[in-house]
Amino acid sequence: MNNASLTRGKRMSRAMAVLAATGMTLGIATESPAEVTGFYEGKTLEILIPWAPGGGADQWGRYVAATIGPYLGDGASVQAVNRPGAGGVQGSNEFHLRTRSDGRTVLLQSAGQVFGYMYGSQGVRYDFREYEPVVAMAQGGAVYARSDLGVETPQDLWEVDELIYGEVSPQAIGSMALTAFALLDLPHEVVFGYESRGPARLALEQGETNIDFQTTTPYSASVEPLIEEELVVPLFSLGILDADGEVVRDPAFPDLPTVVEVYEERYGEAPSGVAWDAYRAVLSAGTIKMLWAKPDSPQASIEDLRGAFRLALQDEDFMADSVVANGPYDWLIGQEAYRAMSASLDVSEEALDFLRATFKERYGADL
Repeated sequence: MNNASLTRGKRMSRAMAVLAATGMTLGIATESPAEVTGFYEGKTLEILIPWAPGGGADQWGRYVAATIGPYLGDGASVQAVNRPGAGGVQGSNEFHLRTRSDGRTVLLQSAGQVFGYMYGSQGVRYDFREYEPVVAMAQGGAVYARSDLGVETPQDLWEVDELIYGEVSPQAIGSMALTAFALLDLPHEVVFGYESRGPARLALEQGETNIDFQTTTPYSASVEPLIEEELVVPLFSLGILDADGEVVRDPAFPDLPTVVEVYEERYGEAPSGVAWDAYRAVLSAGTIKMLWAKPDSPQASIEDLRGAFRLALQDEDFMADSVVANGPYDWLIGQEAYRAMSASLDVSEEALDFLRATFKERYGADL
């Protein structure tokens, strides 16, 4: 059994040990000093979450709201406000069109509204490239398969007669796995229409599908017990984007190869070209949660938002709590956050055309 089947608690303990060994420097941006001017003293900051309560993006936003206030200044408070609708587009449009540029509201970005923006969906009025990046975190996930397929390594997947993957829709977060399969040129079938990744996982357990993807938190809670029962086999992670926008091993799955490594072993060279650009764009869109401020907000508000996170990342208690709550992932601040997102925000038309053609040909889906 490899380390991918470690319990969440063991992984978090190891991650905290790493933090201690590195002097608590994980995720600390170096572009500006850790300080605030007092802009938010006695004020309330709203985090506009364009999703219903309970999902992964909402949980991350509420974690930020519950923890960052003390670093913003005396008497500062933070409130999470949900504005769900249209896959995140409705609340994002509200932020763009209706909120004041007074520094009192920031927008939480997650996969849904990025996919809509990236593919040029009708109804999108916001443009992330116009905003000021505050802070981001890339949280990954892993692909696994049923043990009764007889696979032990990712390379064995090409020997399986029929791989069947369950997904919500072509623009759901699991489309990262579909784009990985396209990059790898891995033959498979897809069943769309599951309500969420949870029912998709249950479909694998019941034998309706035989290969699946889950993000870090549900993987820890629901897939690792299946690994211990030898019902499934962990195969590879999707990787995560670092502060330079490069795909690296996921710290939550340090012993699983990334898609890049699987590709290199299969084809004898690193991935490149339009399919690689498309994968990085979808990975960026699907893994990164981020806070954005309006560009014409008071400069002091933007500086204090970033400064508050720099102060927080120097606090051992904050860092330890973050590892437990969010996984062993870096906090990226300011332009580091933008660079990680740039694969999606600056994606080429050629890469988008590749994605549209691939999803149309393979799945009959229009992006």
